[in-house]
Amino acid sequence: MSDSFDWLGGEEVMELVKKFESMLENGMPLFFDVDEFETIVDHYYDMHNIDMSERAIEEALQVYPSSSSFHIRNARVLAYRKKYYEALELLNHMELLEPTNEEIYATKAEIYSLMNKYELAIKEHKKSLPYSENQEEIYANIAFEYENLNDYPNAINNLQKALDINPDSENLIHEIAFFFEITSREEEAVKFFTEFLDKNPYAKVAWFNLGIFYNTLELYEKAIEAYEFTLAIDETFSSAYFNIANSYSGLNHYKKSIRYYKETFKYEAEEAITHYYIGECFENLDDIPQALVHFNKSLELDDKLAEGWAGIGRVFIKQGRDKTAVKYYERAIELMPLNNDFKYELGVSYLKRSAYEKAEKLFGEIVENDAHYIEAWMNYSNSVSLSKGHEKAIEIIEKALDKNKDEASLWYRLAAYLYKSGKVQQSYYYIETALKIDFEKHHELIEFMPELNLESRFIELLGIYKGTE
Repeated sequence: MSDSFDWLGGEEVMELVKKFESMLENGMPLFFDVDEFETIVDHYYDMHNIDMSERAIEEALQVYPSSSSFHIRNARVLAYRKKYYEALELLNHMELLEPTNEEIYATKAEIYSLMNKYELAIKEHKKSLPYSENQEEIYANIAFEYENLNDYPNAINNLQKALDINPDSENLIHEIAFFFEITSREEEAVKFFTEFLDKNPYAKVAWFNLGIFYNTLELYEKAIEAYEFTLAIDETFSSAYFNIANSYSGLNHYKKSIRYYKETFKYEAEEAITHYYIGECFENLDDIPQALVHFNKSLELDDKLAEGWAGIGRVFIKQGRDKTAVKYYERAIELMPLNNDFKYELGVSYLKRSAYEKAEKLFGEIVENDAHYIEAWMNYSNSVSLSKGHEKAIEIIEKALDKNKDEASLWYRLAAYLYKSGKVQQSYYYIETALKIDFEKHHELIEFMPELNLESRFIELLGIYKGTE
């Protein structure tokens, strides 16, 4: 509603408001034209002073009783007071008098949306289309009502209609990308943005989003190419440098990745997460001193960046300083308690140091949050096996299999625990089960139980199932 006084500055609006309040206080009638009354009404409404907004509407209607704008504002005030049906009744009466007034339909749609009647809101928006000079906004509003209905295909369809009207709208491009992303429709997004860019080759935000979807699909070279088009249009687009760095990291080109991460610092303030990613690249290059420099720099910029704490912890573990690493991981988990990867890395450290109960607790928390975290199940069972015996470990693996019946690694591990607990015949039954699911993963079983390499029965089984791959 505040759009109505774009023609006035803030001081002029306040002068009008003071003049209006002076009139009420003194009881002396003063003249306000329609635009001035609208400005006063909207000021109070935007300030959530609904009593005064209503009073201003009453005064305005005494002077301009046939002005539809004040009846529409009155309907909005009624809706604010949750008198929805009373507001709709007023608007329906107005619609009969002014069937081409798009603001009536917009207000009805707004009220239906407040009532969670999104289909009716969409219907009202569509009724206004023939009379509107701003169809782009109407299609965008329809899209958001479809979003309320969780109908993302129709939301995207209407945003596309809006974008057809205004292909230069970066907001619309971002909104369409958002809906493609949350519906995991990456291939469709690539097709849409490719076709859009054929017609609008200088749309940098479209190139940028195309890069994001290529990156999600792990088509890193294509992602880099799309980001480079973004930079060709606008070399100061710092997010494009950052995303190129991510794509090079996906290709394991860590030196190039570092160069592009650092490029972002030319166009925006240094960010903690960027230094973390630079540190991660150096870590992958086995340049531990530089990795630590950037992990520490990330914490200088933001000491609540959990990734920075975990990065330092990870480096200390690589240096064999597990005891020192623990406090860094504990801080990372404190900052991000739902991050299973941090818990997993710390759990592995505890397991290596024979702190089985601590490891068991962490792995147990992980699988409770994510029943498909297979490595956590494996290490959970291992820590239980080492502290409480194979029978308890078997129970853990059986729980894991309840949620992951097609995971060969779990069947191999179940077979291993059964073998170690003396149930050899049963163990071989599950070895066969695992071989049928994924022959190649039998190497995991051999790594866990190298003694099987000496058993002719096991070697014979491998020969049988190798031929059935």
